[in-house]
Amino acid sequence: MEIKKREVLFMKHMKISTLAVLGLVLICSLGISGCLSSDSQKGMVGEVGMVPFTSEKQMQEFFSGKYSGDSYYGGRYTSMNTAAVMDAGGATPVGGAQNTTPAPMPAPEAAVSMDSKSSGMYYDSDVSSVDRVSGTNVQVMGVDEADLVKTDGNFIYYTPQLHYPTNLTLVNSTYGSYYNYETFQTTFTIDALPPETAAIISNIAGSGENLYLINDTLIVITYNTTTAYNISDPANPVKLWSENLDGFYKDSRMIDGKLYMVVQKYDVGSEGPIVYMDAKLDYASCYYPVGPGIIRPSMDSTYFVSEVDIGNGNFDKTIAMVGSYNSILYASGDNLYLTNYFYPDTTAIELQFIQEHGSEYYPPETMNQINRVMGTEYLSESIKYNAVMEAVYNYTKTLTSEEQENYYNDYRKAYSAYLMEIVKDKETTTITRINLDTFDVTTGTVPGNINDQFSIDEYDGYLRVATTVGGNWMTRDEQTNGVYVLDKDMKTVGQVTGLAEGEQVYSARYVGDRLYLVTYKQIDPFFVIDLSDPENPAVLGELKLPGYSTYLHPVGENLVVGLGYSDDWKMKLTLFDVTNVSSPTELDSYVFSNYSSSSALYDHHAFMWDADRNLLVLPTYEHAYVMQIKEGDITMVKDDVHKNATVVRSIYINNYLYTFSDQEVHILNQDTWELVKKISIPQPQYPEDMYRPYPMPYY
Repeated sequence: MEIKKREVLFMKHMKISTLAVLGLVLICSLGISGCLSSDSQKGMVGEVGMVPFTSEKQMQEFFSGKYSGDSYYGGRYTSMNTAAVMDAGGATPVGGAQNTTPAPMPAPEAAVSMDSKSSGMYYDSDVSSVDRVSGTNVQVMGVDEADLVKTDGNFIYYTPQLHYPTNLTLVNSTYGSYYNYETFQTTFTIDALPPETAAIISNIAGSGENLYLINDTLIVITYNTTTAYNISDPANPVKLWSENLDGFYKDSRMIDGKLYMVVQKYDVGSEGPIVYMDAKLDYASCYYPVGPGIIRPSMDSTYFVSEVDIGNGNFDKTIAMVGSYNSILYASGDNLYLTNYFYPDTTAIELQFIQEHGSEYYPPETMNQINRVMGTEYLSESIKYNAVMEAVYNYTKTLTSEEQENYYNDYRKAYSAYLMEIVKDKETTTITRINLDTFDVTTGTVPGNINDQFSIDEYDGYLRVATTVGGNWMTRDEQTNGVYVLDKDMKTVGQVTGLAEGEQVYSARYVGDRLYLVTYKQIDPFFVIDLSDPENPAVLGELKLPGYSTYLHPVGENLVVGLGYSDDWKMKLTLFDVTNVSSPTELDSYVFSNYSSSSALYDHHAFMWDADRNLLVLPTYEHAYVMQIKEGDITMVKDDVHKNATVVRSIYINNYLYTFSDQEVHILNQDTWELVKKISIPQPQYPEDMYRPYPMPYY
């Protein structure tokens, strides 16, 4: 009722009357153009999917808006801080702020190679020379992900959430004084061993938070640049190459020494071919979404997917795909996948509902007005909708209060049911697969919307995807969930649907031929789903608990830990036992006090699991909580506090835990939990009379 009241009452403020619109119909029929269009307003048609352009003309028309119909392509540009200009060695920004970074220290003595690696599950790190070391917490073993901390066990490379000023200029004007300035971030190199003498030995100013470390090369990615450094002498990093990204960094992966970049660009231009990184892209290498007009693809930007040679910075292969800000990247060892959500066009659906069922609610004279508007080919959908809603509003003004109440209730109930049936049938996400060897493209579709990258997994030649159908705010009470299995041709061969009606997917984790899935509305159903037969996936068991988990992580055979919230919104760890798949159980839980939160709730890179010691580390405001999961119990063994600073990451090297904030790096002995060393992070220096900008904190 409230939904329709808002829609109908909005018409009180409409400036276009039904009579004016009908007059506009007559003008258009006489051939006058301008406010109306023909082909550009018909919407896209055809099967749902991603297809290549067939000509440069078609591609130009698409990006100029002449082809995409009512679907909007384009987005608002958001400016970001400009990184400082770097000198050849990359050690100091040109133009000042040199007192904000430490002076280089002598290079450390070479460490003895031990050729061993960490045994931590789902961690990937190219290390040797130490007994054990953690890497970045990644989704797929062997597929590295960029993060703000990287280590080889001997040296740590860390980019804190600090912005250092450069080119500070005091400007005096008639309106007062203010500072013009630019800011940059810095990556610090820490000599990690031995822990007692660990220290910062060098820095790379103008850096970013997205780091990769492979052999003697450090890759640093900012929002618009990618730079490689030779760090064979960690105390003196040397810039190898740097490339300005032709757009904004979206995501990346490092696989077998090859860097795969996804760059987002809001405006590719409508004149001439698409040019990316100074190279012309063939129209057949550019893909766009197609589908029936009743659902619309999300289209606010274009993504460029490239293979980058880390030796010289060349972008060797590139394809372009139209997508949106919420497109999700998933990568296996062989393929990269990018999603695009097709959302229900509720305007078109409601107009269709009124045409089909309006006579049940409105008198003939009102329906005549509506049919005249809807039968006019040259009116845009938005003008039709406004005119129809005004006609509806004019009718409801003639009703008594009781009649209006009955109308609103009956209409909303019928329309919601109608909308949900269409959503179940039409709401779609396309998944575009890019073969990393050939860059060949194949597209498949699944019903509904995908929560995050962990809802997607490739295994034994099949792609498994968990989705929610009906997440629209008008259909949320009827939403449902499913799991779909696609074959090598990206065709659906198996599915299990109807899971947890009225709820939505909050977290998923695939382990071999099994899926652990959490949905939520008021309670947390934890599903165990068998995927061993791709054509016949099946629910093996479920467990209902209050609260929900936003991240799931395997912590041993038949054990999964969930990080999320309790039913009273306190952060919670839950230990699930799936030994009996038909009846999973909660072995233990730990609820944190004071309404704690953690960046690990939404960023898995902040979650650190030490499988050798059964230790889990969570950054939470000023704390690094060290939790032990052992013999079915969850206990806190250490609360490492960083005073007045937010902890963002943690790693282990040998038997020492390193925790990171913007103020300090702490090194703790994991046998005694004594603080062995505290390393101060140089802080930005701003004039006392200037407001100090600070980045969004990690929680």
